[in-house]
Amino acid sequence: MKNSHIIVALTLLLLFSCEKGGLTDCTKCDTSENYLVQLEIYIRSPDYVPSNPSVTVFEGAIEDSIVLKRISVNESYSYVTFDALLYKDYSASVEFTLDGKKYVTVGAASPKVRYDETTCDQPCYYVYDNVIDLRLRYH
Repeated sequence: MKNSHIIVALTLLLLFSCEKGGLTDCTKCDTSENYLVQLEIYIRSPDYVPSNPSVTVFEGAIEDSIVLKRISVNESYSYVTFDALLYKDYSASVEFTLDGKKYVTVGAASPKVRYDETTCDQPCYYVYDNVIDLRLRYH
């Protein structure tokens, strides 16, 4: 009986020990070491169109109040980008009005890079954990 518990525990350990961001999107891979690190901040969903969205990008946690940039989005873009540094924590918020109500959504990311030799046609650098999804899911 004890052996079956150990086998189950080891199996669960192996299943859940994979590195987050392990899948490489070859379309976003860069073969040179001059890869671009950008935060992709998603603000709009096909289900709604917020009016006057304003994105604020913070260094570290929002509570630290270190504002790096404020972006007023006047066009109908579904996302904005921000040049970032690897392994640095970023937070973002978006404020907008929808159906006469004011909403604020928040999120965070810390961009990382991985060198992948086997997944794509050529060895490449892949930037991951660089997406902040601020889209309103329920209203």
